[in-house]
Parts: sequence; structure tokens; C-alpha cells
Amino acid sequence: MELNWTTLVLEIVNFIVLVWILRHFLYQPVLRVIEERRTGIEATLTEARQRQDEAERLRGQYENRLTDWQRDKQSARDALQQEIRQQRSRAMAELGEGLAAERQKAQVIAQRHQREIEEGRERAALELGARFAARLLQDLSGPELDGRILELVCVELARLPDDRRNALRRAAGDGAARVEVISAHALDATQRERLTDVLEGLLGGAVNCSFDADPALIAGLRLSLGDWLLAANLRDELKGFSDQAHGIG
Repeated sequence: MELNWTTLVLEIVNFIVLVWILRHFLYQPVLRVIEERRTGIEATLTEARQRQDEAERLRGQYENRLTDWQRDKQSARDALQQEIRQQRSRAMAELGEGLAAERQKAQVIAQRHQREIEEGRERAALELGARFAARLLQDLSGPELDGRILELVCVELARLPDDRRNALRRAAGDGAARVEVISAHALDATQRERLTDVLEGLLGGAVNCSFDADPALIAGLRLSLGDWLLAANLRDELKGFSDQAHGIG
């Protein structure tokens, strides 16, 4: 058999090319895959060991926490018992205070009721006195008493201080002041003129007086100038006396 060197060389070249191809396209990728698998397995084992260590650590923490929980539960039970005892003590103290307050309130209510009874009796007495005085003064009143009250009003108006005079003049405004005069009995011309002169001197100008009679005033008169009112009669005095009786307490 004759050896063909050309064929041999070609076969050697083919073998080398085949080895290079296998090493480059097959062996190296297989090695990389194997290395990646090995690295993944080691990482998995490392993670598993870490998880196992973490599990052991968590189990220790759980056991410690369980012990702490048992201890805290006992402490909480003891604290609850103590709180219940304190609450019971406070409740008993508050109940005692509440009973004392209720007793005191009952005493105050009883005293107030007694005071209201006494005040009612006093009001009744004052009202009875007012009605009796009204009937008595009604019998004693007359034009002569009205004249005396009118003269007293004139004197008092003439004596008013300057600040009161100025206030009345401001209430009267500009022009002739309008004054409404109501008396228990009709005033005569002299009495009307007397009162008008006093009012003009008081207000410092002309005064337009309207006169009327109201027997319900019993005796005296009532003067109205805007919001200003002078009640110099027995009815208003007795009403004030009666209002004072109702205002007691």
C-alpha cells in the first residue's frame, strides 16, 4: 500500500480543524455551562445555608419572644388585677362622694323650697299691702292731691342738674318739644300753664304740651318726652312696689 503524503497532510489538517472547531464551538460552551451550573449550585447551597441560619436565628428569636410574651402576659395580668383593685377603690370613693353630694343637694333643694315658701308668703303680703294701699289711696286721692304732686314735680324739674337738663334738651331735639302729660284728674288752665312754663324753662324753648286724664293713675301725673318718662303718680309707684315683691329671690 502506497502512502500518500498529500492525503495524510490533508487528514492532519482536517483533524486539527475539527479539534479547533470542537474546542471552540462545543467544548468551551460545555465548560461554561458546567461552570455556570456549578456556580448556581454553590449559590443555591450558600443561600440554603443562609436561610437555615436565618431560620435558626428566627427560631431563637421566636423562643425568646415567646418567653418574653409569657412574662409580659403575666405582668399584664398582674397590672390588670392592680388596675381593677384601683378602679374598685375609686368607684367606691366616687360613690361615697356622689352620695354625699346627693345628700347636700337634697339639703339645698329643701332649703330652697323653704326659702321659696317664705318668699311666696312675703310676696303675698307685699301684694296684699299694695292692693290695700291702692284702695286706700284711691279713696284719699283727688284734685287737691294732684295739685300738690304737680307743684312738687315743678319744683323738682326746676332743680335738675345741668347734665340732666342737657340730656332732656337733646331728647327734645330742634323746634318745639312735644310733651305728653297724663294726670289722674284733669288739670285746670292755671296748672297747665304752670307746668308748661316750667318745661319751657327746663328745655330752653317752646313746648307743645298735650294734656289727658287717666283715673287709673289714682293720683299724680306722668310726663313723656320722646324716650324720657317721668312717672310721678301713685299707680306707677304701687306698680314698682308690686314688681319689687315679684322680684324677691
